[in-house]
Amino acid sequence: MRGRLIISRFAALTGLSPKTLRYYDQIGVLSPEHTDDANGYRYYSVSQIHLGVQVRRWRQLGLPLDELRQMIDQPTHAKEVLLRHEHRLKAEIEHRQHALTHLYRHLQENPMDFRTEQLPDRLTLIIRTRLQPPQYGVIPEALQELMHYAKAQGYTVNAPSFFVHHSGDNQDGSLLEICLPVAEQATPQGKIEVGTAGGGRAFVGRFVGPYDRTGAAYPVVLEEALRRDLTITGVTAEFYVKSVPHTPNPAEYETDIAFYLE
Repeated sequence: MRGRLIISRFAALTGLSPKTLRYYDQIGVLSPEHTDDANGYRYYSVSQIHLGVQVRRWRQLGLPLDELRQMIDQPTHAKEVLLRHEHRLKAEIEHRQHALTHLYRHLQENPMDFRTEQLPDRLTLIIRTRLQPPQYGVIPEALQELMHYAKAQGYTVNAPSFFVHHSGDNQDGSLLEICLPVAEQATPQGKIEVGTAGGGRAFVGRFVGPYDRTGAAYPVVLEEALRRDLTITGVTAEFYVKSVPHTPNPAEYETDIAFYLE
């Protein structure tokens, strides 16, 4: 019996409980080196300790028993099995992260200041263009051009700047109106137009954070609008309530995301 370990000793050394070891023996994952026919006692060899520890670690990583058995029976396929499990874990982590985000959202009280309101029409300088995602750079470029023009003309800017994204895509993209509100009548020049924009009944949610994360807020606002049985038109807008230069920290930017309603 030298070099053999009773099940309780093998369990203590490998971190696997006696109950688990009996089960692994039954399904052929980790069987003892010898079983006494007279009393049914299981005896494990010292050389099996390493395998026992590996089995425990693989199970802690969530590796299914059938794949664990495959690794033991066919060691040359071990890398393939572990890579497959890596992909499975990554997908599960992503799924659970989405679920956790959704849970946090519901644990907060009105986290995005949801509201239905009649947005006013604003006198604005406007640049109309076509948006073809992911070419979102046209928005800050147009706003910068509008700001330069307003400053050169001596116009008083009324915050917030915003854009209206119309529905009805075509091969050239969807219509986008980038708008800079001004306090007085203005003169159009080149592609810069003057008109009223932004008005209408809308469901609005306020997102706090950098601009590159506002996209993830759209489905949140939409889901809440639908939960309230509101009928949307497909037209949306973003109002930059707090932004540069008055709010230098992107984490503190505040953006109202509006879904216009029927």
